[in-house]
Amino acid sequence: MRSFILSAAAIIVLFNALPSAVSAQGVPPGGKYRDCHGYMRHVSLANVRVHCIDGIPSDMSFISWPKFVNLANGTTIQSKDLKPGTPVHVIFTQSLGVRHAYKVYVANPRGHGLYGFKA
Repeated sequence: MRSFILSAAAIIVLFNALPSAVSAQGVPPGGKYRDCHGYMRHVSLANVRVHCIDGIPSDMSFISWPKFVNLANGTTIQSKDLKPGTPVHVIFTQSLGVRHAYKVYVANPRGHGLYGFKA
């Protein structure tokens, strides 16, 4: 009986450790990373709004936003210095309707790849 209880406790500990091991592998809280290519609309302390032109154009609001934005030449600038109309590429997740931006790149609308609007 004692070995059965110890085995059951070991299985419970194993299953409780499993979700933390899965999240440690790089899966974001929203389940997957998404892309948004668009233009800055609004920057404030509360949120950031970007007009995304991928698929159906829409304005997306982000609750959390990185403090620094990457430029194509390898330098960074502060997010508060972005002006409305600046082209950006945002990598984000969405969970329960709340969007969190993880990486932001100042983009070239005619460019390709990470710093452009085309794949």
